[in-house]
Amino acid sequence: METNTYPDSSFLVSLVSRDTNSPSAAKFMRSHSEELAFTPLHRIEVRNALRNAAARGEITNEERRSAFHAVEEDLREGLLIPASISWTDALRRADELSERHREKDGQRTLDLLHVAIAIEMGASIFLSFDKRQRRLARAAGLHVKP
Repeated sequence: METNTYPDSSFLVSLVSRDTNSPSAAKFMRSHSEELAFTPLHRIEVRNALRNAAARGEITNEERRSAFHAVEEDLREGLLIPASISWTDALRRADELSERHREKDGQRTLDLLHVAIAIEMGASIFLSFDKRQRRLARAAGLHVKP
């Protein structure tokens, strides 16, 4: 199954855990029926972000485990759609984005990679709470929300 909506990890973390952006992520999901792409990069980045939040005391270990469970449940229920990507094409596209947008913000590699994957999979909507990544996605022609 395909989806045209790509969330970055900041959106997914806010969706399955509690942080300052969680109300905005929940509101977006209530008002839109989009299924969200989910890649192996999401899995490691979201899980690592949640582990780090627990280590910093921002969430409890129980909340971390609950968020891990929420991701698995969203995959089972079809809210998150496993996305197949060509890593070679995504990395090539990320390098092209780096060249084209290097003057703007000095892009981080993971930001470039998320935007490149979204483009390569044919997404038109990009979900993020990261200001720099939002600017990059918008400059690359994606519709940025929420």
